[in-house]
Amino acid sequence: MQYLFQCNCPETSEEARYSSQVDVIVSACSHVNSRLLPSGDLLYVQEEKSGITSTHLLNIQTGEKIEGIDQPFSSFLTNDLWFVKKGIEDHIVDRITGTQYPIKICRFWRDNSYVNGEPNLGLLITTLNQSKQVFFIPDDDRVIVISENFQTNLEQNFTFGLSDIPEWDPNRVERFLLEHNIDYQVVRPYFPHQVISPNGKLIARDEGIYSVETDQLIVDAPPSWVRGWMSDGLGAIYSSGGRCLIRRFELFADDIGCAVEVPQPVVLLKLPDEYLSSQ
Repeated sequence: MQYLFQCNCPETSEEARYSSQVDVIVSACSHVNSRLLPSGDLLYVQEEKSGITSTHLLNIQTGEKIEGIDQPFSSFLTNDLWFVKKGIEDHIVDRITGTQYPIKICRFWRDNSYVNGEPNLGLLITTLNQSKQVFFIPDDDRVIVISENFQTNLEQNFTFGLSDIPEWDPNRVERFLLEHNIDYQVVRPYFPHQVISPNGKLIARDEGIYSVETDQLIVDAPPSWVRGWMSDGLGAIYSSGGRCLIRRFELFADDIGCAVEVPQPVVLLKLPDEYLSSQ
């Protein structure tokens, strides 16, 4: 029924299907893709209307749209610094100016970043301790190293990953940072599945919001995945790529896949009033 009728009914009917704790912030009928920026205030949104795809940033609290967002990205390091993975030479994008700054992978970063075919770990550790910002991307096991005044000190910026740490432990990149007491920021995964609230008292999971202290479910989430918290901690953002209506069955195929998918909205799951007053 949702597949047949949700986009042929008035827009208000979409939110009416949910409880009072849910606000629809991007309609399923236009939603293509979305990512929550690190602050929790802005949502990167791709929408399609009448066959035309557009991109903007949505201020979740005010509903204001920031148009003209066409920079590429692989990950958001901060609200204004976006990382683009391209291969031998990646890029940092300044969202405000649109300028792209090249950033080399470790092997080609300096002449002595590899010695006799092996990574120069001493140089790596020293540089990490001197860098302004270090970001770890769990989805890709990649570290982005940014220096002071990185826009003009391009030779000081670089990335490294699994191939640059000569061990077999699959978690060796983050363990390397921890063992050498490197201060770093974790870039939130695309679908983190659980995220602690800004005040540390609640945890948003795919199935709903829980109390950290008691692990008690406070409010159910609609069928979707958690993306992150609003900056004020009053609610969490949820979305999914869609729900499968008809699965695809192929002979001798391990991956069944989906033949017909029902698009789903991006929603804000709000805390109940009694928890707002206690917060």
